[in-house]
Order: sequence, then structure tokens, then C-alpha cells
Amino acid sequence: MKNEEQRLHWDQKYQEEMASLTKPDPFFLSAYKEFVEDSFPNAGVVLDLAGGLGRHALWLASRGWRVNVVDISEVAINRLRQTALQLDLELDLFAMAATEYQFEPAQFDLIVVFYHLDRALSKKIVSALKPGGVLICKASLRWDSPERWIPASSDPLRRKEILSLAPDLSVMYHQERPVLERGVVEFVGRRPGATTELGKS
Repeated sequence: MKNEEQRLHWDQKYQEEMASLTKPDPFFLSAYKEFVEDSFPNAGVVLDLAGGLGRHALWLASRGWRVNVVDISEVAINRLRQTALQLDLELDLFAMAATEYQFEPAQFDLIVVFYHLDRALSKKIVSALKPGGVLICKASLRWDSPERWIPASSDPLRRKEILSLAPDLSVMYHQERPVLERGVVEFVGRRPGATTELGKS
């Protein structure tokens, strides 16, 4: 029942017109430019997990990436399909919960996960990266005043927990900071291997 409740919640949310759900996150844009662009000059295959209305997927598809989008909301996926048609962009769209998606080993050059890092899926997400593949992640955190904080999810990450969820990745960027009455973590990691490691800092 949990997935169905989440599906209804996000269907309702995506029926609203919210510009913040359609514009690429500034952290995503900066992380892509610094850690992805030079390593994948010919683009590649990307998974946008819980991709919503496609704010990152459409941006990537317009730059030649073969994009897979998974989101629990059929409303979001249908709106994204219409937008992609209008922009003449090709996307592979999956209206399902992230837990229902069939991850394959070494499948993606890039995985993007914004505000939906499921602890139970972390190993599958990491294993789905090709050697040299990159994970760009942003998630909510428990911060110093949890009693004052209305969580964005039922069980947000703890401080520095993301490092334990992706121990097999080389950390390229990691920052945690308070935002209003909650916290946020921004993380970029690369799966060791392949020539793309030359760009590792």
C-alpha cells in the first residue's frame, strides 16, 4: 500500500504547476559541467531515478544522452512524454516505483537521483553504474533540530550517511549544509575503472 499512497501523493503534486519542478537544479548543472561533460564527450546512457517532470532528463536528452526516466507518478510520466514529443526528444519512460525497476549491472554511464535516495536501493544503484560511471545525488538530511523540521520523506538520511551507502564509489564531491530548518547533501561519486577516472579529483 505504501507505493500506492506515494503514487497518489506525487500524482497530485505533479498536477500542480510548479516551476521548481521543471527547471534543472543548479547543483546538477554545476556537477555535470565539472565531473561529467569532459568524461563523456559523446554522451552515453543515463538513468534519472524518480525523475518527475524531467527537469534533468530533458536537459540531458537535448545533449545527446540516451535517457531512461523512472517515476512512480503516471501523471508526471504522461506530462513528460508530451513535453518530449513537443521538443522532439526521445526518452525511455517507466511509470513505476523505483523499487519496482529492474536494475541491471553496469548499465549506465550516469545516474541522477534527486530527493529519492532509497537506502534499500543504494547497492543496486551503484552496481548499475558502468566502470567510470558517475552518480549525481542530492537528498534531504536530518539536521540539528529534527523536532522543528517537517521531513521531505519519512526517513531522511543522517549526516554523512551517504558515504556509507556508496562505499564503492570514489567521492568526487560531497557537501552537507543546513537549508532553512532541514539539511541537504550534495554528492558526486564515480565507479572506479575505465579511462574516465582520469578526471577524478
